[in-house]
Amino acid sequence: MASTFGPVELIALGFPDDRIPDEVKAQLAALVVSEQVRIIDLVVVRRPLEGDLEIIELEDLGDELAITDVELEGGGLAGDEDIADIAEAVPAGTSALVLVFEHVWSNGIAQAIRETGGVLLAAERIPAEVVAAIAELEDASA
Repeated sequence: MASTFGPVELIALGFPDDRIPDEVKAQLAALVVSEQVRIIDLVVVRRPLEGDLEIIELEDLGDELAITDVELEGGGLAGDEDIADIAEAVPAGTSALVLVFEHVWSNGIAQAIRETGGVLLAAERIPAEVVAAIAELEDASA
């Protein structure tokens, strides 16, 4: 029987160094432990100042991310074309963390929607920076 999934999202996060920051690794590990999200696929894209582009799958990261005991249920969802597009945007000396993750908190509602014949009509991600800017504008006008 196939797994039931809630909404799954692919995001790419860029960093100004060729290593993923420790704070980000810690927060990612905390999310996994809390079971708020399920990591479906994870890839690190690195472009060192000297040397070639590196594309590193989770199973090849060793202890670098501290979540290497995670079993990926959908490894490969970040396809080669996705990774190639993201890699083009990674300048020398920087890195990107590519995550495909499931919003586990939404499994129940997603299943209920499917079982009742409901369909998703629209979905949009609003970046945190945009939400913060709008909130600041709202506070300033109050």
